[in-house]
Amino acid sequence: MKTKAVRLYGKNDLRLEEFDLPPVKEDEILAKVVSDSICMSSYKAARQGKDHKRVPGDVDSNPVIIGHEFSGEIIEVGTHWKDNFSSGQKFSIQPAIYYENGPMGILSAPGYSYNYIGGDATYVIIPKEVMIQNCLLPYDGLGYYPASWQSP
Repeated sequence: MKTKAVRLYGKNDLRLEEFDLPPVKEDEILAKVVSDSICMSSYKAARQGKDHKRVPGDVDSNPVIIGHEFSGEIIEVGTHWKDNFSSGQKFSIQPAIYYENGPMGILSAPGYSYNYIGGDATYVIIPKEVMIQNCLLPYDGLGYYPASWQSP
């Protein structure tokens, strides 16, 4: 699946690119982004690059997609989540997560911590870290924009 996204490579280094997403794994979800809210956190990440606490240190060689307040439609569900989510379902997403991976844990955000998820994209892969933290939120509203405001 091809996606078009704004990717961060470093301080003030944003690039609009089209690229292939990898196949969805059993613990991931493929989604279409419909609405992305503009947020000062994305601006801050773009200005600070890898100095931002949620941007990986290797962003120059492994760029991330920006935009962390978004909503959309689920396209494909990995087998692990088939009982919880379905194709065509609307969603919102928690804009910041704390994933306990080791004694210190990791602060991250769908939108500037991962290679294949962020609101400034056409299609994204929602990773297992988002899923196991229950940060993919089913949404039943009429429009998508209220869900990307993070106030549903």
